[in-house]
Amino acid sequence: MWGTGITEGIDWAFWMAAIVWWVVELDLSPIELVLMGTVLEGCVLLFETPTGVVADLQSRRRSLIIAQVVMGIAFFWSVISHNFWVILPAQALFGIGWTFRSGADVAWVTDELKGRGLAGEDEIDLILLERHQVGIASGVVSVGLAALFGSLFSVRWVIVGCGVAFLLVGAFIALVFPEDHFEPGSERGEGFFDILRTGFRTMSTRPRLRVLIGVVLFLNFGAEIFDRLGPAHFLRQIGFGDDSLSALAALFVTVAIASLIVNWWSTRQLLAGKGVAKLAGVLLLFTVIGSAVVVTNLGIAIALGFILQDSMRESLYPVLDGWANRDAPSKVRATIHSLVGQMTAIGELVGGLALGALAQLVSIRVSLAAAALMFLIAGLLTVRGRVEVPETSTV
Repeated sequence: MWGTGITEGIDWAFWMAAIVWWVVELDLSPIELVLMGTVLEGCVLLFETPTGVVADLQSRRRSLIIAQVVMGIAFFWSVISHNFWVILPAQALFGIGWTFRSGADVAWVTDELKGRGLAGEDEIDLILLERHQVGIASGVVSVGLAALFGSLFSVRWVIVGCGVAFLLVGAFIALVFPEDHFEPGSERGEGFFDILRTGFRTMSTRPRLRVLIGVVLFLNFGAEIFDRLGPAHFLRQIGFGDDSLSALAALFVTVAIASLIVNWWSTRQLLAGKGVAKLAGVLLLFTVIGSAVVVTNLGIAIALGFILQDSMRESLYPVLDGWANRDAPSKVRATIHSLVGQMTAIGELVGGLALGALAQLVSIRVSLAAAALMFLIAGLLTVRGRVEVPETSTV
């Protein structure tokens, strides 16, 4: 759990440095920024389900090791040139690496803890939130170190450092992580398509999973624009110049601290008996409010709105993981998470292209307003997720 949480913290440092690299150093246009995300999500869309099935068929641990190596190489590639078309394939490589991690980490944590009798369904939801807290806390440290390293050297070397850190975590997983409570599909005599069919059948026959797909799609119709253009809007509207890395680091650290508070509150809500669907709805409501504040375009309000919506979304993702986890059988758990991840990719791909074009043709502000509307629809859909109640939980 600690290993996967630390990886999440390194992600924070990479994306902060990458945004400065793209926006300040390379001065990419809105459509170029969105295209970076489109290539990444296109690869996630293609590889998400196959890699999830492979994790269920062979090994979740092996899948995590491959992910760390592939993404580490992608970090190095992303800074080898100032030419947009040269570094664009790095996003494809990162997307492929991401799919090896997506679902495999949650499935590994769940099966190991349940196999050892350390946690039931309700406890797993809390553990996923705690793992996310580890990731956010390590993100605060990583972002601080990245800002210091960037001021001493350059943004490019920060990204190289993140690549090295990813490779080291991969080595740590290979040497330390156990995998004692997972029976690979290959040992049960099942093949790739057997597991894939079981995964699709599970998704189609469980109403709450179908509702979750709708929530994930609309959430990510808007998320891609806020992830790609939100920080760019912040930097360009306020104008930090040479202090962009420090300003973005301060913003990311504030988001991380706010996320820890929201995560703590979310944990308390689950302990009080609130279901994951209801909690997701509340977090999405505040995401909408924060997004609306960003769109006001009033200097410091942009930062405050960004902090609110981003901290809510950061805490939302482990809640949605818990939602999927409750209805996913152990033998296809990574596949179910990957199918949900594929819907994430579709949402970000379609939303990124559509709202990215809107940003290029009209303005970033208008595209962010459209993204806020997508968050609102996702929040309304969570109401349907409270209807079907799994036997193992209160929803």
